[in-house]
Amino acid sequence: MAEILSQSQIDELLNNLSSGDVNLQELEANDKKIKEYDFRSPKKITKETIKLLKGIYENYCRMVTSRLTSMLRLMCDVTVEQVEESIFHEYNNALDDYVLMGLVDVKYPDNTVSDSQILMEVSKPLSFVIIDRLLGGTGEEYEHDRDYTDIELFLLGNMLKQLVKHMGSNWESTLEIDTELAKIETNSRFIQSINYNDTVVIVVLNVSLNQSTGKITVCIPSSILDEILKKASNYSKSSKRSDQSREEQKAAIMSSIKSSNLTITGVLGNAQATLDDVLHMQVGDLIILDKDINKDIDIHVDGRKWFEGKWGTRKNKGVIKINKITH
Repeated sequence: MAEILSQSQIDELLNNLSSGDVNLQELEANDKKIKEYDFRSPKKITKETIKLLKGIYENYCRMVTSRLTSMLRLMCDVTVEQVEESIFHEYNNALDDYVLMGLVDVKYPDNTVSDSQILMEVSKPLSFVIIDRLLGGTGEEYEHDRDYTDIELFLLGNMLKQLVKHMGSNWESTLEIDTELAKIETNSRFIQSINYNDTVVIVVLNVSLNQSTGKITVCIPSSILDEILKKASNYSKSSKRSDQSREEQKAAIMSSIKSSNLTITGVLGNAQATLDDVLHMQVGDLIILDKDINKDIDIHVDGRKWFEGKWGTRKNKGVIKINKITH
């Protein structure tokens, strides 16, 4: 709490100002800027996480731009307008009673599904422009404020399924998750997948379609963010451990098999003969092989051909010089 000046201190300060003994510029330079902090709703999301989400949804905007352009056959531009931390009841209270809200399930690599859900809200002006275009219109704005019909909800539901399906792929740099549209809610007061006082991150996407603009708002509970970051950290550690264990196993296997004894055989050539010829062979007979004397001979390792080489002698012993590796 700031210090309260007494009346005498105030009079002395005013007199010093009148006489010029106090330099206002010096006072302003020494004045510390104080940032207010609300202890009732402390910030839980770090700046690094906000920056990460902004990058993820900038990539998502490019995908949504391409998808909406192809679906509606109309030039579309989607950009990230804002990424901020909030409390769910503040976000929910700002919504109209009748909205187009998609509830998105999040599935992790271990096949578990988060208890919370991501919310994806499409503003009414934008949704009616999309409906008009899907039904063959030019994509004009609808000025009347009313609830959606069953046919309109079916059309918008198919559109949201396609947009939600590709949301998870933009998280692959952090963690490979799957996102799926669970259902569509038209009354924001009935949403119970997020607690009233939970911290959430609101990502506002600005959509320019034809001559109209609208908003797509993504509400991500902090519980989902915590789960994703925790699982991503554990997955990274386990991957490193598994890589190390595989390398250790490979080294152990190679170490054990290096001492194995293998039989190396040099094959000069092959010949075919009948059993009668073999029975009548005598000392001094010649066996004609199928290889020329100048050709390399085959070198087999445990019965399999691995090398080719040249036959010769060294120190009164037969040797084979390896000229080619064939395995």
